[in-house]
Amino acid sequence: MDGTADTTGRTMEVARIEKERGSDTIVQPRELVEVRYARGVSLSLSARKVFALMMHQAAGDAWRDQEHRIAKRMLRGSHNSNDRLTETIDELMGIFFAMPDKVDGDHGRRTFQMIEETFEGGEQGWLIYRFTRRARDLLKDSEAYALLHRATVLAFDSKYALELYQLGALLYRRDVPIWRGDVETLRAKLGVPEGAYSSFADLRRFVLDAATAEINQLVPQFSVAWDVAKRRGRKVIEVAITFRRKPPIAAVAAEEENERHRAGRRARRDGTAETIMDPSAIIAATAANLGVSDVLRWPADDQVTEFGAVELHAIGVTYGGGHAVQRLADQYARVRADKRRQLRGDALREDWTTWVRGCAEKWSKP
Repeated sequence: MDGTADTTGRTMEVARIEKERGSDTIVQPRELVEVRYARGVSLSLSARKVFALMMHQAAGDAWRDQEHRIAKRMLRGSHNSNDRLTETIDELMGIFFAMPDKVDGDHGRRTFQMIEETFEGGEQGWLIYRFTRRARDLLKDSEAYALLHRATVLAFDSKYALELYQLGALLYRRDVPIWRGDVETLRAKLGVPEGAYSSFADLRRFVLDAATAEINQLVPQFSVAWDVAKRRGRKVIEVAITFRRKPPIAAVAAEEENERHRAGRRARRDGTAETIMDPSAIIAATAANLGVSDVLRWPADDQVTEFGAVELHAIGVTYGGGHAVQRLADQYARVRADKRRQLRGDALREDWTTWVRGCAEKWSKP
């Protein structure tokens, strides 16, 4: 075999390095982040978690035509007592993925499976698996990737949050960290089954808002906010999803939440239970960490960013229900046309917080 046969893209090289470091970072190829589910069927949350762990274990060797093995004990936390590992493996074996491809100049859609075969040992044994030829080719040539935190992947309660997390991890470092697409494309990307949440009100409540809230609670790297990008009359046509780096204190809060027991997590997310660090403490610490002046003022250009208007932005992220902070700011500037320039310090802080809470509550209603 010549030297070029072992040449891989950047993704497999980074995965190899992370594995050698003993890192808990999962290197997920861009192609697997962007791939869609075929036949209107998507993976369960347990299957998505198990597959991520299998990718992490195979790491830089995932592209090779060889067996990989992972101790079944390492898969604990990816499924519960009512979701047997055997059933999850069967699900992974049976799922089909689809992606655009070209053969001899003819553009079309390629459908394929990721896993060729598995062997599941006894209760304390191994799971042995091999990727399909098509999957190996895809992994070998991959040049871009998303870096996922293993603890965060295992902490999710929503399969849509996990799928959106992977997309955000791929995009948030870019100059324009925004995904935009029509509603049907979004449904396919997140793996929403055909016929489920057919109205946008249900899709917003049970998929977008739920996934956004969970990501903003659990993900250390970035926060997420979505907005309607295009309407036709009252019908929502396109959605824009923005991913922004989290301020240091918010990242620490997410890491701490990952380490906490999942019991009570939903209540902490909804603000109906005590938290280790309350929102006001996060806002104050964020402002102090980034050197905000002692007198809070509304920005002259009406741009509420995490760097230019740190405390105002932190309030928007904390109380905004996952909605884009700048959208909140634009509405505030329009309604408070004169007042926003007059308010200072605590008066502005209180008025902005009340506004953000009110919009979050109003916009969350179907």
